[in-house]
Amino acid sequence: MTLFKRILENSVQGIGIACFIYLLSGMIFDYVNHGTLLMENWMFTRQVIGTFLVGIAFSAPTEIYRNDNLPFPLKFLFHMGIGCTVYTIVAFRVGWIPVQLGWWRCLLFVFSGFLAALLIWLAYGYYYWKLAKSMNDKIQKEEHENQ
Repeated sequence: MTLFKRILENSVQGIGIACFIYLLSGMIFDYVNHGTLLMENWMFTRQVIGTFLVGIAFSAPTEIYRNDNLPFPLKFLFHMGIGCTVYTIVAFRVGWIPVQLGWWRCLLFVFSGFLAALLIWLAYGYYYWKLAKSMNDKIQKEEHENQ
């Protein structure tokens, strides 16, 4: 598979995850606010475009993990740095962070976004760790049977 195709595939998956999170959080905020969630002046469209951008920003850089020449912490910083930076910029631009409530609340929303990103990253890491372990176990089993 080509680099472009892998990045495109990762981006589509990232957009899907971001859209799911956006819709779920929108339903939660609508429920908490007793159905008074109101979007005017193209707010929904701007937020959906922002969601797409955040999804791409977190998923496209995952290609860095294929590079064996970089240490893992640097790969992590590159990947999450791009995603979290784009998330923060987009969140302020499209109104996900309620600046009118003060800086402490803003920091809480930014931190919540970073925490959500880290939890998703850990879930993917756990999935791929289990997958690698399963594959290694099968290889070892076949090696033992062939001896």
